Amino acid sequence: MTDESPEARRRAFRVVSGGEARPALPPGPMVIDAPPEAVTGEPVFMDMPGGPRVLAPGAPQSPGTAPLEIARHLRMGEALVWWDAKAGYDLRPLAWIGGISAAVLLVASLLAPEFWDQPFADLWRPIAVLLSPMLLWLVREQFSQRAILVTDTAILEVPRRGEPQRLQFSAVQRVSRDLLTGGVVLTGKLSDRVPASLVDRARVAIASQRKGALRSQAERPDDPLRFMG
Repeated sequence: MTDESPEARRRAFRVVSGGEARPALPPGPMVIDAPPEAVTGEPVFMDMPGGPRVLAPGAPQSPGTAPLEIARHLRMGEALVWWDAKAGYDLRPLAWIGGISAAVLLVASLLAPEFWDQPFADLWRPIAVLLSPMLLWLVREQFSQRAILVTDTAILEVPRRGEPQRLQFSAVQRVSRDLLTGGVVLTGKLSDRVPASLVDRARVAIASQRKGALRSQAERPDDPLRFMG
């Protein structure tokens, strides 16, 4: 499995391609922990991960401080409750698929040795069909790479390429399984896709903000998965 450490997930989303170019934000204030007499003229690096941290009561851990390229999608006064990113490839299922494919080919060789006597033009097709689930898995892993942010009022999807999508909690009309990422898709005026590896933590983060909220039946989304609580 590729590197899915918190720092790897942070750095994978330092740059979001696609969409309009945005000017860089001015640097924030410098925070110095050392006493004034210990401060030298050397630069202080402010982009430090700080390790996993809980950003709000009841929310799961985030990988660390949100990179600027993610945090800039927050609105003025909006509180970030939790964020995380799908930044690598889970290659473990490929081992299972490869093992099953090898077993099928072994059985075929034992039962029909003449299978390998076919011309290559005819041989590659059944092998390609047998190995196609591996390709489909890699495509899904690539498509799943995105960051998810949960604030006090909304959920945001920040893909590696393209524009971010924002859905207010109250604007979610339907929650269903997402065949493209293996996770869930939230549908309103826009759609947010949450990859399978982030579904459980996103659910907990949303529940931490909607706990105790009174909602009429008309305000509740079509949510058979109970993702929105």
